[in-house]
Amino acid sequence: MLKPFTTERLAIRQLQVQDAPELARISDVPAVSQWMAFMEGGFPLEKAQALIASQNDTKEYFFAVRLPDGALIGAMGGIDHPDGSIEVGYWFGVDHQGKSYASEALRGTLDQIAADPALGPRPIFAECRPDNAASIRLLTKTGFYATGRPGPRPNQIEFRLA
Repeated sequence: MLKPFTTERLAIRQLQVQDAPELARISDVPAVSQWMAFMEGGFPLEKAQALIASQNDTKEYFFAVRLPDGALIGAMGGIDHPDGSIEVGYWFGVDHQGKSYASEALRGTLDQIAADPALGPRPIFAECRPDNAASIRLLTKTGFYATGRPGPRPNQIEFRLA
């Protein structure tokens, strides 16, 4: 979906199977997994491996977000929906929340989508739980607005990029 790219502080590239242990380590904690519908019940190594392995079959792509020292701190997601829309998502390890990494990664991802003639212009949306105040702030700060409709997954609300 997206080619590898960098932002001011981050390197972002598609997740590979060898990233699964690091991904599980930052994701398999309730403070992270509670917000992600597909992480219900936790996100151990087996789920991380399955998520990464299924990317081409599902057209759900996931990207490692790394610091310059190589540490995996989070992930970005992009889903190429059959209706032509693109869904974006993200999650970050607890130690890396509240440091504007998610904002930087999301802005960079949106810039890459917009710059790729194969991907744009297309409708872009995200979803989050209505009680996830941090994600709602991030989405609105990045140019998304709440549509008032439910998201594709249960207990989620939809946001569209303006």
